[in-house]
Amino acid sequence: MIFSQAVLEHVEDLLNTYKAMNLWLKPAGYVSHTIDFQCHGTADEWNGHWTHSDLMWKIIKGKWPFLLNREPHSRHIAFLQEHGFRIVADRITTVKSNINKEDLAQKFRYLTEEDLITTGSFIQAIKLSRETQDMHPGFFNPKPGSENLRDSEA
Repeated sequence: MIFSQAVLEHVEDLLNTYKAMNLWLKPAGYVSHTIDFQCHGTADEWNGHWTHSDLMWKIIKGKWPFLLNREPHSRHIAFLQEHGFRIVADRITTVKSNINKEDLAQKFRYLTEEDLITTGSFIQAIKLSRETQDMHPGFFNPKPGSENLRDSEA
């Protein structure tokens, strides 16, 4: 089992991180992650870090090697699925967003409404066997949102 708490929002190379998790685990091994999607004080709004351009983010980040990667919930789910994991639990916490899509930096305009209100998530996934992954690509991962449990905060 691999688990983390408030770590993956700081990892720069998420794609290769999830790939490594797949390599480290045996089939039927679990990952369990708690991920914080808030701005960590880098903006006035809790999700304001998605409004900063890459140049502004570089200035804000300065020499901090692991400030935030700014990847939303949907990307973590996609990376897990891409690397042979089946999501077995996805509990998200949501808060109203005061950010409009047009206020987002260009690179974040793809964010879904769910991404814009998701402040955190608790994700558990199981590694599928190579045979299962090859025989049924995508089959064992539900449609986005079908297994989500939501906690809303005022």
